[in-house]
Amino acid sequence: MQVRNVHVGLTAEVTMSGKVRKLRSLGALLLTIVASLASAQGIPNLSGYDRETRQSMELACVSEKVNGPVAYGACLNRQIASLQSSSGIPNLSGHDRETRQSMELACGSEKVNGPVAYGACLNRQIASLQGSPGIPDLSGYDREPRQSMELACVSEKVRGPVAYGACLRKHVESLGTPPRSQ
Repeated sequence: MQVRNVHVGLTAEVTMSGKVRKLRSLGALLLTIVASLASAQGIPNLSGYDRETRQSMELACVSEKVNGPVAYGACLNRQIASLQSSSGIPNLSGHDRETRQSMELACGSEKVNGPVAYGACLNRQIASLQGSPGIPDLSGYDREPRQSMELACVSEKVRGPVAYGACLRKHVESLGTPPRSQ
């Protein structure tokens, strides 16, 4: 009888040991799943994106931020996913300061819709410049007439560089005098 008790004890111990190993494995698997869900639901790292793209994504998701990190992170992840099928925000460094400013102003309301919408708007502004003389150089004019022309066209500046340039050219023509030589 003693042998039988030892055998039953060993069987119980082996069975218990196997169950403990299975529970530990299951626990480790559950911890891995929870950790991956937590990181998937967390706020993604945007450091790999340029300042304009990050800013636009953050603006697009600001209303979700008040709902907590999971909602904010999900919104940012949607913005990141939408960028995968988009050319993103174009580089405006090839344009002069006035042209860049006017394009950025014209597309400011799209920036809050995310980088895809903002980039599409900027690309439309860039395309509209094709065949346009753009914004005239006013640096040859004295400060007062230059500021007056810029102020008279401020409402056109927010429509984009083509509209702003046309308005400025109209005022340059109305002056009837060419700018001073530089």
